[in-house]
Amino acid sequence: MSGEEPAEEVDPVRIPPRRRRNDVAAILSALAEGYLRDSMIIGTATLALLVGVAGLLSGSAGQAVTGVVAGVGGAVLLVATVARRHSIGRQWLVIGAVLAVQIALIAAWTA
Repeated sequence: MSGEEPAEEVDPVRIPPRRRRNDVAAILSALAEGYLRDSMIIGTATLALLVGVAGLLSGSAGQAVTGVVAGVGGAVLLVATVARRHSIGRQWLVIGAVLAVQIALIAAWTA
């Protein structure tokens, strides 16, 4: 009790099995989210560019301008969000917003 007893030694190599499973689950979850986010970015940017081309090919000046502005603008916004390394939440927000605008344009043009 003089304060000079050695502290209880902990083996730094041994990790409890429960914690190891949680770590693996967290890593797999992060990988799946990253893959899904990357796939959504590529798909949404491609759809945005297709909307721009469809606007140009529509034969209407209004649809051409709207399609090019929304298509190219959406693709540039997506790429800029990823290139500037914004937070994951902001990237998902931009993906959702660009996708919603593209779907709304397609729905308006086909109605």
